[in-house]
Amino acid sequence: MAGSVFQVGEQRIRPGVYVRVTDVGEPPEAIVPQGTVAALFRASWGPLGKVVTMENAEAISALFGDAGTVDVPREAFRGGCRRVLGFRLGSGGAKAILTLKDTTATPVDAVKLEVLYEGVRGNDFSATVRDSLADETKRELLLYEGVTLRQAIEFTKGAGEPQALVDVIKASNSPWITATKLADGDKTLAAVAQAPFTGGEDPTVTGEDYSAGLLAIEALSWNVLCIDSDDAVTHAVVQTYIDRVRNEGKRVIGVVGEPTDVELDTRFANSRAFNDPAVVYVANGFKGSDGATREGYTAAARVAGMIAGSQVTDSLTHAVVRGATEIVGALTNAEIEEAILSGALVFTISAQKQVQIEYGINTFVTVTADMDAGWKKIRRVKTRDNLIDRIAFTWDPLIGKVNNSPDGRATLIAAAQGTINKMVAEGALLGGIFEEDANNPPAGDSAWFIAYVDDLDSAEHVYITFGFRFAPMEVS
Repeated sequence: MAGSVFQVGEQRIRPGVYVRVTDVGEPPEAIVPQGTVAALFRASWGPLGKVVTMENAEAISALFGDAGTVDVPREAFRGGCRRVLGFRLGSGGAKAILTLKDTTATPVDAVKLEVLYEGVRGNDFSATVRDSLADETKRELLLYEGVTLRQAIEFTKGAGEPQALVDVIKASNSPWITATKLADGDKTLAAVAQAPFTGGEDPTVTGEDYSAGLLAIEALSWNVLCIDSDDAVTHAVVQTYIDRVRNEGKRVIGVVGEPTDVELDTRFANSRAFNDPAVVYVANGFKGSDGATREGYTAAARVAGMIAGSQVTDSLTHAVVRGATEIVGALTNAEIEEAILSGALVFTISAQKQVQIEYGINTFVTVTADMDAGWKKIRRVKTRDNLIDRIAFTWDPLIGKVNNSPDGRATLIAAAQGTINKMVAEGALLGGIFEEDANNPPAGDSAWFIAYVDDLDSAEHVYITFGFRFAPMEVS
C-alpha cells in the first residue's frame, strides 16, 4: 500500500512507495533547575528523618514549628532561594500522649491520644472533652496548643464513644494527633478540661544523623547545601560529601560558617583548609532589623539562599544583604584582605551604609594544573557548573540513540555548541568552541570531545587615574 512504513535496511516485496519519519533537528536543550537549597536542621515538631519540600517561609512554621534550628531554612528563604528541601535531624525522641478514660467508678483507659510527631512541643498540647454546645446528640474534643485552639472534633454521643472518637480523628486526617482505642469500658468518655499531653521528648542528634540527612537528599535535585552546625568536624563531613557527589555528577555547593567567638585566625585557617571551589565559608555575621544576630550557621544559611537565588550571570560581590542593619564581627581593612586571601566570605558596610557581601568568593585559594583562578569565584563556579550540566543533560537522552559516526558525533557537537551559543547570548559566556578531541580519536562505542570556553566575570576591580593641574594652560 502506498505510504506504508518501512524499517531501515528493509526491502519490501511489493512495488510501491514506503516512508519513514525521523527527527533531523537538534535535540531540545535540557533545563537545569536552579534556586533550591537543601537544609538540615533540628526541630521539636515535624516529619523526622524525611525530606520535605517547602515553597515558602510560611511552610516552615506550619510543618516544623519555630523551635530548634528552623532558622536555617528560614534564612535560606530570606536569602532569595525559591524552595527548600528540609530534613529534620535526629533519632529517637518521644511523642506526647494523653489517655482518656471512661466514666466507671474505677476508670478504665479507653482512648490514647498521641501527637503526630516526636518532640517537646507536644507537651504544650491539651484536650477538652465535653458535650457539644450546639447538638445534644454530639460530644466534642477540643485540642489546644497553649491557649490556641488547634482543632475541634465532634463525635457521636452515647454508647460506643471511644470507637466513635477514634473513627472521627482518623477520618479527619488530623495534622496534630492520632487516636487508638484501648478499651470500650462503659463506652462513654469522661469529661476533661484541658487535660495536658505529656512525655514528649526531642530526638537526639549525632554525627550519624547528619550523614543520614545527606544520604536522604542525595537523589533529589538541589543546588546549595546548608546545615545547622558550627562544628568544624561536621563541616569536614559536609565537604567530603560535596566533593563525592560532585565527582559523581551532582554539581552542588556547600556553605558553612563559624561564629565570631571563634578566634579570627582560627576562622581564616579553617577557611584556607577547605581550599575547595564547592565550599563557601562565612567568617562573620550581621544583625537584622528584627534585632536578631546571624552568624555561624545562620549567616551561612542566608548566603546559601543568596547563592541559590542568584542567576548564573550574577556576582555576589557587593550584594546587599536584605534586612541587615549592622555587622557582627566587623573587620579592619587588613583583616578583610586577609579574609579574601584565606577564601573566607565576609560581610562589610557599603558606601551606602548597607550590609553587603564584600567579595563573592569560595574557599579555593591555591590553583592547580586543572583548575584556574576562575574557580575561586562563586559566580564562575555556578556558570561553569551550569554549562556542564546543560550539555550533559541534553546529551543524556541521546546516549545509545546516535551512531558513533561522523554524522552522529556532529549531532552531539551541534547540541553542545548550541548550548554554548545560548549562554553567550544570555551573558554567561564570552565565547566557546566545542569539537572532537583530536588527541583521542573515536573507537568502538567511545568518543572524546573538548570544549574551549571563555566564561565571564563581573567588573569587580576598577582603577581610575585622575590627572589634575594647578592652572589651565595659557593659549597664546
